[in-house]
Amino acid sequence: MRGFQQEQLDLFIFVDALGWRIVEEYGFLSDELPDQEPCDTVFGYSSACDPSILTGKLPQEHGHFSCFLKAENKSASPFASLGKLGWLPELVAGHHRLRSRLSRMLAKKLEYTGYFQLYSVPFSCLPYLDYTEKNDIYAPGGIINGNATVFSHWQASRKPWFRSDWHQSDKMNIAQVRNKIDQQSIQLGYLFTSGLDAAMHRHGTKGVGTSDAIDCLEQQIRDLFELASRRYKDVRFHVFSDHGMTNTVDTSDLMPRWEKETGLRYGADYVAVWDSTMARFWFDNEHARERAIRKLEQEKDGYIVREDQLAQWGCKFEDHRYGELFYLLNPGVLFVPSFMNQRFVTGMHGYAPEHQDSKACWLTNAELESHPRSIDKIFDVMVNASDRPEKAASQVSKSTVTVS
Repeated sequence: MRGFQQEQLDLFIFVDALGWRIVEEYGFLSDELPDQEPCDTVFGYSSACDPSILTGKLPQEHGHFSCFLKAENKSASPFASLGKLGWLPELVAGHHRLRSRLSRMLAKKLEYTGYFQLYSVPFSCLPYLDYTEKNDIYAPGGIINGNATVFSHWQASRKPWFRSDWHQSDKMNIAQVRNKIDQQSIQLGYLFTSGLDAAMHRHGTKGVGTSDAIDCLEQQIRDLFELASRRYKDVRFHVFSDHGMTNTVDTSDLMPRWEKETGLRYGADYVAVWDSTMARFWFDNEHARERAIRKLEQEKDGYIVREDQLAQWGCKFEDHRYGELFYLLNPGVLFVPSFMNQRFVTGMHGYAPEHQDSKACWLTNAELESHPRSIDKIFDVMVNASDRPEKAASQVSKSTVTVS
């Protein structure tokens, strides 16, 4: 039997969209990780939530909120040349294979290292837009406002650590961290998983496909815990998420009706981004703003988000880079079509953060002085883990083990 090379392990397991209600309903790892609490999320999607987890800052502090935003002008847009494809029939232009292939080609040309996807944004609208996550937020320098991530603290701690690669599949990431645990080569680990999010978008929170995905992930984490318990004396597992998931029950067709019913013209009177659950507007004149507000106030599927509400949610950008006016759908309603989806999606997130389905989760087997009550506070727990006194049974290398 091999001796202990490292005595302590803190493994942080990120499970995209594992909401608190889902944890309760499925009893997710309640025996292995008995200390379980809901965790408040932030307004927006993973593009807002994940940087908050990594930096301990709110969106208005770290600068990230949503994928697309208005370009300063058409010549400054990285998508200026794509407007000429606007003549393509929507059935062709919106095909997922074409979009995925074009996204990969464009990311390579623009040297983007962050998560990049064109989704279903109409080609005619793209020249008016810019993109947020041009750099990998998990890599040094990837956060827009220059905030350091938890990995900078782990690096400075001189403890051996590992970060899985979000580009890779869950299967590959789990296999890699399992190998690190088996070799007893790390004291700190960050495991990224996104498969559950994809399953719930497709099947909702109660579908058979989701239940199977939860069972599979639960067993994979149990196996990691069992191995770690044999390799380390002090094992701390922490499972957390960025937000929850809501079953969609209705749709809004406001986007294709918008210009006909308002008389406004995209690029001349206004620019908008139609996310899955919210629409964000910039206006070229006061007349356009007033007409938009009157129209949105008549709609029953959602509501205009007040400025003080954005401030309370930590998403009030003084320069209005992500929108001058936000229209948010009620929980369970989905824009179909939108810039993100052309068809109905069974599960979605991105609603009001205080809604019961929006809450993230925090699960651990560690006895902590305090638990993170919101996702930006998970950062503090991860930093504190790197400050834990070492109790190595033998001399170990101080070199770090990372994956970029």
